[in-house]
Amino acid sequence: MAAIITQEDLILVLSQSASPKLDLKIEVLDNISQKIIGTIHGVVNGSMSINAESDVRRTVNFVVQPTLTEHLKLTETSLLWLNKDIRIFVGLFNRRTRQYKYYPLGCYVYTDTSGTYDAATNQLTINCSDFMKKLDGTKNGQLGALIIKYPAYEENPDTGEVIHYNIIRNAVIETLEQLAGITNHRIDDIGEFYAMPEYNDDWKKYREENADTWNTIPFDQEFSAGCSVLSILTAFRDLYPNYEMFFDMETNTFVCQMVPSCYEDDIYIDNNFLQRVLISENTTVDMTTIRNICEVWGQVIETDFYSENCSYSGNVYSVKIDGYDDKYYNGDTIAFKIPAANQKEAKLNINGLGVIGIYDESNEEPISANRLNANNIYAFKIKKKRIDKQDVIKAYLLGQWQVHAINVLSNGRKSNEKMISSDGVEYERYSLEYFKKFYNCENVKMTIVANSPFTVQKIGEILDVKIGGEYENITSDDLALDRAKWDNWKNCRLTDNITITTALLPFLDVNKKISYKRSDSDIEHQYIISSISHDFSGFTSTITMYRFYPMYETLLKEAGTHKVLNDYSHGVLGKYTHEELTTVVSEEEL
Repeated sequence: MAAIITQEDLILVLSQSASPKLDLKIEVLDNISQKIIGTIHGVVNGSMSINAESDVRRTVNFVVQPTLTEHLKLTETSLLWLNKDIRIFVGLFNRRTRQYKYYPLGCYVYTDTSGTYDAATNQLTINCSDFMKKLDGTKNGQLGALIIKYPAYEENPDTGEVIHYNIIRNAVIETLEQLAGITNHRIDDIGEFYAMPEYNDDWKKYREENADTWNTIPFDQEFSAGCSVLSILTAFRDLYPNYEMFFDMETNTFVCQMVPSCYEDDIYIDNNFLQRVLISENTTVDMTTIRNICEVWGQVIETDFYSENCSYSGNVYSVKIDGYDDKYYNGDTIAFKIPAANQKEAKLNINGLGVIGIYDESNEEPISANRLNANNIYAFKIKKKRIDKQDVIKAYLLGQWQVHAINVLSNGRKSNEKMISSDGVEYERYSLEYFKKFYNCENVKMTIVANSPFTVQKIGEILDVKIGGEYENITSDDLALDRAKWDNWKNCRLTDNITITTALLPFLDVNKKISYKRSDSDIEHQYIISSISHDFSGFTSTITMYRFYPMYETLLKEAGTHKVLNDYSHGVLGKYTHEELTTVVSEEEL
């Protein structure tokens, strides 16, 4: 919808309070040319739903009592047939100008073309969904007897050397244009966490240093006969977390982008206006979906080379691998058995080809001490980067055989309770060492939010295990840790919902920030709209929204330490030592 709501829009809604008057206008389009071939008025009642969490974001149903009945019979020449699309507008009547102001509700396809015709009342019921139904196999989009492949890279047939990496964004565009015939699209970059400006201030530098791989298909993608175009698109979308795909409501443009954080967004509708149109309120916290520990199991790593012939001296792992070539190749995955735990900034030397650094994939930093444990097998990916106009080769730690990570929501304080493991070792509950031992995972991160009501210290340990499906696309422990943190944030924040019913607000859309003061509170809070349901006959909108909590690293970056500490009460802060407060603010590992 429109980026800005005008004063005229708000006044128009308020003017309907006594006797609402609206018109649902339906433009019938030729599904090939998208030209208008007719217009339907006379809608008796109807409803519309918008859900940001659904692939098919918008659905509409309405009952029409047409004035031109012969044009609405279910025949090949009527306005209701397979070769027709529709564009819907809702108009609010302006009593001053004596005209309707129309708001676009999007483009749709008929999903119930049989309809329900009542001869006595001369009414027809019609169900529609947005254009995703043209991609998921419902109205179109199912692919025939062919296997579709998207290789991760192209290689020299003679030498086997990689000559070109295939970009995810290009694969999405190719799928849309060649398999679905959609050329009206806006596709943002899909790629690594640290290559995105939303997460990394030095994203440009990261992209330069990882020019060959930051936004490329990480492994070959193959789709069999009978799959849909949408299944291919969502496979690419889900290679990295926090992306969405939908058709824009105003222009019907296919959009692929990151889910908006809304941190810097202006308030779309403020509390003062909402209170004037408010009908009812329902506050819920879904206790059945709250989780505060997220465990992610990613890809089982397939390696190109493996060796147990490894020694460790001078902070360098020297590995002998039979069959490895005479130089390091970009993209090679190598696994070997570690003979001893590493010191800080350990390095690697394979077959005497030269010493290269070992790095974390998520932060581009050399690995810390004791990241590698003796007698365990770890996998590494060789990457060639362009730094200061020179090629630099690095080895990135992927993890053990199966990618594994855990994120824990904590208030920053350990427990006085002691836990004894099966091997007789004592651990302090809720410490980092406790979670590593009792969850059998070395890759653990603590997210500290001191005033959250959902921390392990306040409600105990509630585990959410993520495995299979899109999680099999996660290729390293560091990327799994990023995903675990994101999913844990959703588990603890998106459950804090409130649903309100207001007068009809036809200009609303999802992923918009609004301010609202609950009936049981004296304080306004910010919320993000997650779903909307319009009832045109009742002239109401039902809005479900979740409490807006910016990520704490975002607050630190944009607003500083003072802003973060202001979010805590003096009573909460008084429970912490200076050292613990430093941990709370910096969100470092315990």
